[in-house]
Amino acid sequence: MAVLPSHLLEGEDMQESDFFRHPVGTGPYQLERWDVGQSIVLTKNEGYYLGAPKIDTVIFKIVADDNAQAMQLESGELDLALLDPKNAANFEGRDGFTCYDMTTADYHGILFNFANDYWTENRDLIPAVCCALDRQAIIDSVLLGQGMAAYSPLQRNRFNNENVERYDYDPDRARQILEDAGCVLGDDGFYTRNGEPVGFTISVMAGEQDRIDIAQAAAQQLREVGIQCTVEIPAQMDWGGQMACLIGWGSPFDADDHTYKVFGTGKGANYSSYSNEKVDEYLTLARQSDDPAVRGEYYGKFQEELAKDPAYAFLCYIDANYVTNSNIQGIAADTVLGHHGVGIFWNIHQWTIG
Repeated sequence: MAVLPSHLLEGEDMQESDFFRHPVGTGPYQLERWDVGQSIVLTKNEGYYLGAPKIDTVIFKIVADDNAQAMQLESGELDLALLDPKNAANFEGRDGFTCYDMTTADYHGILFNFANDYWTENRDLIPAVCCALDRQAIIDSVLLGQGMAAYSPLQRNRFNNENVERYDYDPDRARQILEDAGCVLGDDGFYTRNGEPVGFTISVMAGEQDRIDIAQAAAQQLREVGIQCTVEIPAQMDWGGQMACLIGWGSPFDADDHTYKVFGTGKGANYSSYSNEKVDEYLTLARQSDDPAVRGEYYGKFQEELAKDPAYAFLCYIDANYVTNSNIQGIAADTVLGHHGVGIFWNIHQWTIG
């Protein structure tokens, strides 16, 4: 939790308090106005401890669709936007625009919903799914080469274990896993198990074109090895009822920041209902020590156990493609960003705009 003012929150319900619509903090900007679903207007904090920002006002516009963001950037309605790779590529080399291809700790993968009965019966087939995915092909075709194949949630963390099972692309191995589990290949090119089709649906949030494209590419690769996989874009995500979804996650900060709450049984960001006693044990022991050697040992074991019993089929770490009006100066391009490109504003007090 961030440091919060007790005189404004004492006795309040943290889930319902109006404080979170009128926050008080210590950052470079303060909230002036919030038009729900439209924009958030911030004005500079003259008392900011690193010095008053050079830009007086920052307006965050709510633009849900990637293509609409690109159009508004081109028309001058936006000065900065995080775009999908294909839209960002259209601004390369153009006068008046600057493109930033920034490294992130943000990985994408297929989240399996273990609350769904399908995975109760077919959890042992998940390694076949992992082996059927050609991650580099997805990076090349969807991300235009801007990313890195993923095998772990900690690849851009100091506690990464490079020796864990990576489930490299191997369609023959995928088919062998299916057949060893009793799956039968039909004349239509798809497997069945106990008379039921082997396959599932990947749900994807609307508006995020890169996730939609990644999911469709992954589904095609799974169909090629005989797993019936389709993609749906629901109006609203059904976290409890869906079979799988194209998840995005990751953090450039301490390893605990996006492991314990994501993979721990019953924890707040465990959207997959994943549960593994050894994973729980290793993550708990890792967060109870401040000794890097001890923490490294347990995060290494966590990754090994997660590879044996995957919660996700990891796909790729994606780069963050920010495009700005060239008048904006001061962006730290070598910063490792987090999920959804979070972190680019860490030094916004130093930015200028001409």
